[in-house]
Amino acid sequence: MVAGWLLVLVAAVGLSRAVGAHFNSGFSLPNTDSQAAVTLLKANFPAAAGDSDQIVIQTSHGATVRSPAVKTAVSDALTTVARVPGVEAVASPYSGAGAAQISRDATVAFATVTWSTDASKVTTSDARRLITAAETATGPDVSISLGGQSIADAQRSGVGLSVVVGVVAALAILLIVLGGAVWSSLLVLLSTMVALLIGTSAIELLSRVFDVPSASTDLAVLIGLGVGVDYGLFISRHRSGVKAGLSYEDATAQAVNTSGRTVVFAGLTVCIALLGQFALGVNFLYGLSASSAIAVALTLATSLTFLPAMLGFLGPKVLARRERRALRDGAIPTDVSTFWSGWARLVEGRRVLVVVGSLAAVVALALPILSLRLGSSDAGTDPSGSTTRWAYTALAEGFGPGFNGPLTLAGPVSSPAVTSPNGKVVLATLYPGSSPQAKDTVALVTTLRHRLIPR
Repeated sequence: MVAGWLLVLVAAVGLSRAVGAHFNSGFSLPNTDSQAAVTLLKANFPAAAGDSDQIVIQTSHGATVRSPAVKTAVSDALTTVARVPGVEAVASPYSGAGAAQISRDATVAFATVTWSTDASKVTTSDARRLITAAETATGPDVSISLGGQSIADAQRSGVGLSVVVGVVAALAILLIVLGGAVWSSLLVLLSTMVALLIGTSAIELLSRVFDVPSASTDLAVLIGLGVGVDYGLFISRHRSGVKAGLSYEDATAQAVNTSGRTVVFAGLTVCIALLGQFALGVNFLYGLSASSAIAVALTLATSLTFLPAMLGFLGPKVLARRERRALRDGAIPTDVSTFWSGWARLVEGRRVLVVVGSLAAVVALALPILSLRLGSSDAGTDPSGSTTRWAYTALAEGFGPGFNGPLTLAGPVSSPAVTSPNGKVVLATLYPGSSPQAKDTVALVTTLRHRLIPR
């Protein structure tokens, strides 16, 4: 059994490395105003229908963006950017219409790069070419940073710090629950890691034929860690059997036949719940839910097959040292603690009080949901050392927070603004006075849609 899983692991990792991943963060919301604007632009104004990124120029040491050396370096870099595959247009701050792209003190400016497609179809290699081309303008008096969805996607590489924290937290929980049994705790993590390595490889392969966001891997690993620890805890039933005098094989069979049934039911329930997101009609969630379901299914499988097989190799080390010593001395350690026995008697004797108290605690913890505001986070929440965070900060300092989230106003009208080549659509760009995820920006969009535009 162990050899079979290891062969699957090697095959999955090898195939994913050979084929490579193609994550796609395509996002659409059918029957919404935003999707109607995108559809209108794609049909009538293809050059403006693609997603755009921003190249932010910030000067220092008394230089301005209009200084001859800075202007030459930035202009040359933007010329190189325009030759990057997939770039449709580059709006330079030095063009005739670019005066609004330079801050009042001329220390910050930005260029808008429009792709020929949406960010989900911009390859990581093309996005990185854009970053490299733009950063050629970096010098002693000028710094370059970039913002936008394709830039953010290109910067994501593998699992993040959250996964490392998750692993450490999982190990700590296992050590506490299993009474300090190090080998048992590590075995549960090993079983989970085998499942997740195969799972992440499968997700990368899935991304070649299905729209899968790059965040799917992190989400699948974190969910997989959680269920892996949960499902792996049926090792406790095995440990109890060993303490009761059962052979290691019989203890394993008893654990799988009892706790294993619970694991199967729980795992299938989680997979059904995750795949239920397909019913929402939001394509962005499809890849996330499918990836997470794959991780859960594989973790379920390894918990019921790989983990029990490894218990045969572990033998007496499934118990902590003090537990093994107690068995050798003829004293069978008990799993029943005085505290939990007393707690169980208290709950049984004060059923109504416990129910009311528990319900009150849950309601109190849930109260913040009444002020919950849904939305997407902007680049202001990106890691402090990322180029997207630098670009966000520089734009906010030079122009105001609204320049980090321009609104695109598109409509089949004949008023001024940028007119499509076929003359049927005009395009205007609006910069709010507040940041993209601020309540004021949401209110502005609502006012535009429901009051100003209908009039």
